[in-house]
Amino acid sequence: MTVRSELFVADHTGALARVEARDAGREPRPGTEALELLGVGAIDLELLGEIAARGVQFGTGPLELEEVDLDHESLLELPSFAREVLVELGRAEDPELAGEVAAEWATDQDLGLTPAAALALVTGIVGLLTGAVESGYSVYLWTAA
Repeated sequence: MTVRSELFVADHTGALARVEARDAGREPRPGTEALELLGVGAIDLELLGEIAARGVQFGTGPLELEEVDLDHESLLELPSFAREVLVELGRAEDPELAGEVAAEWATDQDLGLTPAAALALVTGIVGLLTGAVESGYSVYLWTAA
């Protein structure tokens, strides 16, 4: 079964409201930057962060997505280290680096992405995170139950 998930930018209150709507099967209020991640879950994002951290030579830090609220198990927050690493990937001087990171990420058989599809997804994720950092909001992952 394919994982249905969404990466989105919000503050804590907005994240809870969005997830309550999603969990109830309703469309959330418009206006939030979001990226649908069909087939990509929390572990996949952690792996992407790991690969990107090596690629940008950023060192180590927490990459595991964190629980936000005990009543909302489908909601996780991307840790600040992971956000910083992926934003740095988008700023890298080497224009090939994002493609190399995406190609390595695509080798994960559970992910089931081609290198081209992985690059498109990485580019979307980096763009979303860059906007979040600039706005001062957090980035959350919602995964369908």
